[in-house]
Amino acid sequence: MTTNDMDQLFRIKQLYANIGKLIVSSLELDHILEGIMEEVHNYFAPQNWSLLRYDPNSEELYFVISHGIDFESVKNVRLKKGEGIAGYVVETKKPVFVPDTSIDNRFSDKIDQITGFSTKSIMAVPLIFRDTIYGVIELINRAHGGVFSSDDYLILQTIADFSAIAFANSLVYEKAATLATLDPLTGLYNSRKLMDLINAWSKEEHVRREDTTNIIAALIIDIKGLNDINSIGGHREGDRILKQVSRLLKTSLRENDLTFRTGGDKFLSIINCDNYFDLKSLVERIVQKLRTISLPDYPDLHIQVGYGLAIGTRNRIHELIEEASRQKS
Repeated sequence: MTTNDMDQLFRIKQLYANIGKLIVSSLELDHILEGIMEEVHNYFAPQNWSLLRYDPNSEELYFVISHGIDFESVKNVRLKKGEGIAGYVVETKKPVFVPDTSIDNRFSDKIDQITGFSTKSIMAVPLIFRDTIYGVIELINRAHGGVFSSDDYLILQTIADFSAIAFANSLVYEKAATLATLDPLTGLYNSRKLMDLINAWSKEEHVRREDTTNIIAALIIDIKGLNDINSIGGHREGDRILKQVSRLLKTSLRENDLTFRTGGDKFLSIINCDNYFDLKSLVERIVQKLRTISLPDYPDLHIQVGYGLAIGTRNRIHELIEEASRQKS
């Protein structure tokens, strides 16, 4: 083995070691990916290098990181599955090495036309972990007129495998963090999420009441009679009532409103307000619907609904909740 071979082997080992440290040092995906792409730049010296994330819902790729071109010009660009080299990689889940794009009909000059860049050669590899594809890493045009080698191709595939693990770990962490803020029975937000929100909003500076984007209403719902239902019909029937209440609240409110289960039979909805009279009408309709909830197997069992409402700026959220609780009928 020559001195050059030994130096090259050391560089590869150092590259993998640095990327490994990045993955285990943080759960912040953006930080990890930026670090990995910086290592890619230092090792391969491409003129242009990008990481595109795959959205399985729309079946499109979009740019997460891009260097060598103006990111602002491509941040809203979407590439369909099968479109261009990156789209082909997603569709086939296979890496692609194109030494000369002028003779490869899979290549699309869509990004070149937008950015003014001239793509000559590409290495593109999928980010796959347990058969789930998360995105694509692309390296374009080695600097100083050099060409990518088959060894470079293999090394980039290994880096992509590391990156896919980072994606998978991040998604597991995000899912666990989300589950920690949800009530397992109803799927509504729980008290922990509410406290996080109260802490965040309470720190906001004073906002004017005229600024309707910050006006909210706190609606407290108290389901009465649940103990009787649990005693006669069992907790399964009580849980069924709670699920019905949750579904009704979710379907009656808008996507930007928030609903919490704050106790056994207590709920809180935080409603973004545009008009107070419309709000009162909305609340009355919700309460009327809640009062019609019943159990087919126990027609004589009924629930009663108590509620309280308070309106104000969201940095007073804690006071609004207390006020709504005092007004509860």
